Amino acid sequence: MRWIVLGALGLVAALTVAGCGGGGSGDESNPNAISKAAFIKKTDAVCSAGNKRMEVAFAHFLEENKNIKKPSDADYEKLVGKVLVPNVNREVKEIRAFGAPAGDEDRVSAFLEALEEGIEVAERDPKVVVSSSEAVFGIPSRLAKEYGLEVCGSR
Repeated sequence: MRWIVLGALGLVAALTVAGCGGGGSGDESNPNAISKAAFIKKTDAVCSAGNKRMEVAFAHFLEENKNIKKPSDADYEKLVGKVLVPNVNREVKEIRAFGAPAGDEDRVSAFLEALEEGIEVAERDPKVVVSSSEAVFGIPSRLAKEYGLEVCGSR
């Protein structure tokens, strides 16, 4: 159980540190495009809510699995499958629904694709979440931070 607690705490800490930031406005040629400032504000709110959901899901996971003394590969798979994957997938879906600021479509797409790739890494090797959140969130966090996202970029 201690392994799961430490691993989960590492996961939650890594996700909570994630950040998004930036500012600016959208392209005047597409008046329906979300401005960069609005995109950043909404996206950081999604990541913040996602972090809170993951903390709650993790607490439930720990309660459901409190009798585990030494986690197995299946336990790690369950942790990733119940806590990480559904929450990050929800974040990606919610952020995609905003659309990207005009001219920033490639940067936003790269960030979201990197998040999805990180989830794939975690699904292939669930223990990596415990040992190195950088393997899962390093690239998306860097891209988010470079774009100006504070919450999403601090994972």
